[in-house]
Amino acid sequence: MKRFLLTLFCGTLTISAFTAPVKKNIIPVPNKILWQTPADDEFSRPLLKPEWRDLVLAAVNWDHPGLEKAKKLYSAGDKRGAANEFANYLRARKIPAIFAERLKTVDRKRAYYGVNYIWTYGANSHQFPDQKFDWFFNKTKEIPGMTDFEWHWQLNRMRWFKEMAAAYRQSKDDRWAIAFVRQLRSWAAVCGVPPERHANGRDSIWRGIEQGLRLGSFWAPAFYGFLDAKEFTNDDIILYCYLGLIQSRHLQKYPNSGNIYVMEMNGILTFNSMFPEFKESKAARRLAIDGLYTNVNKMLLPDGFLNELTNSYHGGVISDMLHAFKLANDCGVGDELPKDFIALLERAYDAQLHMMTPAFDMPLTNDSRHTKLSDRFDAAVKLFPHRKDFLWVQSNRKKGTHPPYLSTFMPWAGFVILRESWDKEASYLCFDIGPLGMRHQHQDKLNIAIWKGQDMLLYDDGGGSYARSMVRKYTLSSLAHNLVSVDGLWQSTSTGGDKFRILRKPLKDVLTTDGKTDYTRGIFDQGWGGKSGNKIVLQERQIVYLRPNIFIVLDRMIPVNKGAKKPHTYQARWHVDTLKVLPALKDHPALITTPESSISHNDNERARKNRNRLIVAPLFTQGVKSDTVSGKVQGNWPTLGGVYAVHPYRVTTTITHTTNKVKGEHRFLTMFVTLGNKEANPLKSIVQKGTDGADVEFTNGSKVEIKIINNKLSAKLIK
Repeated sequence: MKRFLLTLFCGTLTISAFTAPVKKNIIPVPNKILWQTPADDEFSRPLLKPEWRDLVLAAVNWDHPGLEKAKKLYSAGDKRGAANEFANYLRARKIPAIFAERLKTVDRKRAYYGVNYIWTYGANSHQFPDQKFDWFFNKTKEIPGMTDFEWHWQLNRMRWFKEMAAAYRQSKDDRWAIAFVRQLRSWAAVCGVPPERHANGRDSIWRGIEQGLRLGSFWAPAFYGFLDAKEFTNDDIILYCYLGLIQSRHLQKYPNSGNIYVMEMNGILTFNSMFPEFKESKAARRLAIDGLYTNVNKMLLPDGFLNELTNSYHGGVISDMLHAFKLANDCGVGDELPKDFIALLERAYDAQLHMMTPAFDMPLTNDSRHTKLSDRFDAAVKLFPHRKDFLWVQSNRKKGTHPPYLSTFMPWAGFVILRESWDKEASYLCFDIGPLGMRHQHQDKLNIAIWKGQDMLLYDDGGGSYARSMVRKYTLSSLAHNLVSVDGLWQSTSTGGDKFRILRKPLKDVLTTDGKTDYTRGIFDQGWGGKSGNKIVLQERQIVYLRPNIFIVLDRMIPVNKGAKKPHTYQARWHVDTLKVLPALKDHPALITTPESSISHNDNERARKNRNRLIVAPLFTQGVKSDTVSGKVQGNWPTLGGVYAVHPYRVTTTITHTTNKVKGEHRFLTMFVTLGNKEANPLKSIVQKGTDGADVEFTNGSKVEIKIINNKLSAKLIK
């Protein structure tokens, strides 16, 4: 069904057609256990096979203290008796503090979904019939153009296991335990024999990341949570050990790389810290600890940011290291950690501090999601008590002191941060002039995102879900970022090898600042249109920041090689998180956003009102056609626009400035002004001065003079 958006634009009405967003297929959250106690079937009884039991018993170090009785039975050939005694021994052990703490809280939504055999990921839920999960089923395959393999990959993490265990410990309702053991047995029946190879395919349930998260995050607390449940039989305890052993061994034999490797090593370390009774556990712990320490140290760039250049996975690596540190100490193997195991995280926290927005969020670079940094710094203040700036973040500005710098540059990650102040309503810009990153790459060099206070006004959506959809493909491209296209083409930097994924030496002389005015510059000199060798136009972007709230952006589009022989059409694209934009000046294409977002940043289906606002003003207007696009999600992916890539997507606005068939160098000059939600529009006039400058007057009598001298941008605020 098509709808139409009427936008007041330069005194006239323009109509943009867009398709209504896909509705979420979410099953309402039950507030009780809906299913009845299942009839007798294959999962109502223990599923342990003799060969699985024998594998576990063969792995046990029978000289471990406390196993004397079990050893005697095993030596006499009574394997069943030995298995029972081993399980009884495991039941009697003390729960490590790290898991006891996790079992104190319950996510009721996730627990009730799990116990009722409901799985939801992204926009799609499914309730499995007959109290049986189909571990290979993928609901999104039923939706044309929206297949998301994460749907069944993440189904196989069983993240609800921990929540059901916590709910059981609070209520002692045996139905939580019944559901848990049925699901564990069900998964073992289908997946009980690991593949003898890497298993990272689209339909696999043996991806390394799932194995690592099963062992390291979701299964472990459930094991302890259900230990006193009669439904969790001794055979089920041995089954758990079997599944843990085969996954630990498979991960050691077939590791991956990057943040996935970190999660895999965490899974190995968790299982083998939980079960020091196995002969292989100490060696497995040593491998995992060495792998974590060495690889995280390598993955963190000298300026502290993860080499994948994504805030979400950067935070994930910090969490994995913290988990490993606490786990080892709580399980009594902390002496196996290097003395400086956790010290390397100081620079990881420091990188978050440098890039932090006024909302205590992070810019959504590469594949990213919004975060709350004050929560992430709880551990930082305990580990690094000398860092009063960490305390300032953790206490939400109430204690400690903010960092001594304002604008800053990360020379290895390649991000320039232009910051008004550390106040919660400050203006902020993130400028990406660095490499692609090792994973989760977006083709978005020179992209900018602008915040004021809690609001990301000129947005980078972080790529949305991982669905194999047209919207996902679009959001990975420069067209979905605040950049310029050439003849409708998008940036194309080769992702092969490390040449464009990480820097071999730090960037220098990128940012100059005097506390009032900042200047920065970056260059994109790679290919266009899916061909990294198609180097037809070089783009140079310069930014001048005039505190407190004015950002001037110069884009020089310089044809090179074969591109110098023909004219080009250029389009600057600016993505704002609102459906409503209004004229900011009479008879001029400057636009101002309204205080209502399309949907709030936590995607809770409510439009957030009273947002701060942004003026987007082209200062060079001769020969430039200005337009807006909202919710264009049909056609080929390069034609999309006005879409924020959550799943399902939400409708926003893309402001476009287009020049047709230009030969030689072309310049876009654009001004962005951040405003509070109740501030009046301050613009009085904009006058273009040829192709070398512009004058902007404000209603309070101040003026900005902008000049381009010898191809360098300068701007001066006159009050």
